Amino acid sequence: MKKKLAPIILGLGLVSLAACSNDGEENTDSASTEEGDVEFGSVLATSDAGDVTADDVLNQIGTNQVANQTFQLVLDKVLTDKYSEELNMDELNEQIDAEIEQYGGEENFAMMLQQSQPGMTVDTYKQQRVSNALNDLYFADYFEITDEEAFDSVRKSSHILVSFAEEGEEDAESAEGEEEEAAMTKEEAKTKADDLKKQLDDGADFGELASENSDDTGSAQQNGDLGYVSEGQMVEEFETALFELEPGEISEPVESQFGYHIILNEDVSLEDTPKEELDTIKTQLVNQKIQEDPSQALQGYRDLLEEYNVSFENEEIQSYIEETFLNADEALENAQQEDAAAEEESEGAPTEENAEEESESEESADTEEDAE
Repeated sequence: MKKKLAPIILGLGLVSLAACSNDGEENTDSASTEEGDVEFGSVLATSDAGDVTADDVLNQIGTNQVANQTFQLVLDKVLTDKYSEELNMDELNEQIDAEIEQYGGEENFAMMLQQSQPGMTVDTYKQQRVSNALNDLYFADYFEITDEEAFDSVRKSSHILVSFAEEGEEDAESAEGEEEEAAMTKEEAKTKADDLKKQLDDGADFGELASENSDDTGSAQQNGDLGYVSEGQMVEEFETALFELEPGEISEPVESQFGYHIILNEDVSLEDTPKEELDTIKTQLVNQKIQEDPSQALQGYRDLLEEYNVSFENEEIQSYIEETFLNADEALENAQQEDAAAEEESEGAPTEENAEEESESEESADTEEDAE
């Protein structure tokens, strides 16, 4: 559901909308231009041949595009009015700045955006993040996801991973280079995991053992910490064992495709959980609900527009928005049909590689016929 539903499933990790609004004391609204809002007026140009009006430009853009943008702007205005006081802009700006810094600064970040989403600018990305955050707040409220529900759906965990090579892979891995340490066999890894568990039972510090012994180098640097883990985030064996543990309990070695895990279900309370973590968990729960039944998002926006008495003055825009966004069954059906058509078109599109393969296949068939 990438086409008609894409503009409306906002802030859920599925799709994003560019936020649009006016500059204000709190930058929860998106800026229209770097210079500020522009008063265009109804007539944009005059000449002896006739005038060029705003309607001329909008008609050139197309009703569908204008309707989409109108719908987005309405949502942004409504959600900003509803949640601007709850949105911590300082915290959000810090997160965005950290993301930009990870890519080596704004220039590199802008290049990355252009590669992944042509036309996307850093300013547009920032506005989009604001829009996403507002939508997250709305849907957490709409689905009535409480802090308690969010906390109960996750476990704060740490682990120690002892990896092993599949049978027959040990020699191949060790032959790649003498400097690389040969991977343990499954039996050796189980023996080591059992020994580590015994040390933990005897009172050893979990974090120290994880940092010194875990083959998950990422979490090992954090004393084995994996943070808050939700259902569906880890492999099945790990997840099943984790959610069966009591707070503070450590599992026996659990085998998965990655090796043997020794899992700690950390003993934390709701009061210990930072608000930003709870907000992230709520967004994950909203994602799950939307994925299970996308029509809920459509109904959510419909209810929001009714709450704010939104009406679209242009009949064509009104008709398009009702058909595309507010009639859940029809919108979902249209989205599915368009996506199916797009996938067929993409799969059937000729490429140089396909052409070469077909040519080689035909030559091979001719050779076999000649041989016969």
